[in-house]
Amino acid sequence: MAGPWRARRRGVPLRPILVGVDGSAPGDAALRWAAHEASLRGVGLRVVHVFAGAPLVDDIGRNLDWEEAHHTVEDAHRRAEKISSELHVRSQVVLGGPAETLIRQSVEAGLVVLGKRGRGGFRDLLAGSVALQVAGHAAGPVVLVHSGWRPPIDDREIVVGAGREAALRAAFAEADLRGARLRALHAWRPIMPAGPSGLTPMTLAELEQNEEKTLTRTLIPWRERHPGVRVVESVVCDSSRHALTEASRTAELLVVGAREHFGGYTLALGTTAYAVIHHVTCPVLIAREPGRHRVAEPEESGAVSGSACSDGW
Repeated sequence: MAGPWRARRRGVPLRPILVGVDGSAPGDAALRWAAHEASLRGVGLRVVHVFAGAPLVDDIGRNLDWEEAHHTVEDAHRRAEKISSELHVRSQVVLGGPAETLIRQSVEAGLVVLGKRGRGGFRDLLAGSVALQVAGHAAGPVVLVHSGWRPPIDDREIVVGAGREAALRAAFAEADLRGARLRALHAWRPIMPAGPSGLTPMTLAELEQNEEKTLTRTLIPWRERHPGVRVVESVVCDSSRHALTEASRTAELLVVGAREHFGGYTLALGTTAYAVIHHVTCPVLIAREPGRHRVAEPEESGAVSGSACSDGW
């Protein structure tokens, strides 16, 4: 176990990790990831199953749905304890709406972990589910885990979209904690000038050099705070969502930043984060600046600003 001293030194929050479980394969993968992460950080693990809907009562008055909910969370509790004997696990069944409940409880968590797909309260992410709502509106960082996740064995690399400070803060801390290599990726696309001339190869080369210098300058303070992290600077002329998706194929973790405003979950996440969540298979950490995001109801809306030359991370 890394222990709280090591986690604190590397800038990782020491509050417990909150994981939502529902008995599905993605929920089980989220539980395993969360237990490993809690053990690595030296923090507690809170296992929550949100019970929504009307209970089903049999002929002798037993609440079958409620019993199944408790069985689900008790089984998850036992399996989490098997991952690490030193891990302090608390579990509970909560009555309410899944998204609203997890968003509310995120205030007291250092990290929220969910499966990308689920059943019942954690239904199909691609249709726009609880996981997306929580990722867009939680008070702190959220990790979404694919059902096929397994602990990495070697060549460990974390990929981060270098366009947001919150993403860099979280990525450097996670790489430092794991002893993993960090690939800081900056994707850019040139704005074609008006007229028939367009951009020459020399102009493109100069623009790329400028982008590389920008990335290097951006990373200086983070390298100084985490001198032990091995960093690979990667600048590509591509859309950010495609570049991140490709870079994440062999990654242990992908880190992207959320927007610091409120709206439907697509807007709150940002277009790039929203896109990569659907297409990558490694765990995705959606980071936001601590203390700069109030807990919002998923249905709130807000305006969006954007850049003409790149997607938001």
